[in-house]
Amino acid sequence: MTIIEHLEELRRRIIISLIFFAAAAVFSFVFVDKISDILRLPASGIIENFIFVTPTEVFAAYLRISILSGFVISLPFVLYQLGAFLGPAISSDKRNSVFMWLVISFLLSIIGIMFSYFLALPFALKFLVNFAGGAAVPMISIGRYFSFAGALLLVGAGVFQIPVIMGLLSSVGILNSHFFRKNRKYAIVVISIISAIITPTQDVFNMLIFALPMWALYEVGILISWIIEKRRAGR
Repeated sequence: MTIIEHLEELRRRIIISLIFFAAAAVFSFVFVDKISDILRLPASGIIENFIFVTPTEVFAAYLRISILSGFVISLPFVLYQLGAFLGPAISSDKRNSVFMWLVISFLLSIIGIMFSYFLALPFALKFLVNFAGGAAVPMISIGRYFSFAGALLLVGAGVFQIPVIMGLLSSVGILNSHFFRKNRKYAIVVISIISAIITPTQDVFNMLIFALPMWALYEVGILISWIIEKRRAGR
């Protein structure tokens, strides 16, 4: 295929992915009441009632929920389109490896979202609401809550990509397990800084909610990198 043909193929797959995403978002909007109920569950027992401060806030919040849900639903399809586009440029013996990485990336994204939903979000909400003590009464708008929850879910999905990134870097020969082990102490410092930035609270306990899984994922990445090197050496 010529460069023009490759660009046309890329354009076609991007359009298909956007159409699928839009359809998934519309589908999500039909069931947005159910989805919003699910998103409010982590706040159960922590926030008694939500408020809205503008006439359009609830509608805008539901739109954001639909977009986020549409993104999650369409992610496998988008990853498939990405693999289908890259497939012809990849040798047949590498295609299974690419497919495996895409599947692992998707599964880790789901695990990261579940981690944020069941653990990080409830702990963060409890700390933030209780932090005020009796000094103020929490009056949290529904739009702000959904934005906060959605951001934390996406952060969880991104954080859990650490082993995939490390594995890919090892696969293409840019870095190796020795480099990751040698620089473990620097990685821990970087993980601590990132955790402090992405954690919505400033206490050590809530920072550890993200820092410890990130550290564990880094160790998993080292193991994956080592396995890749051993398989490459055995060929």
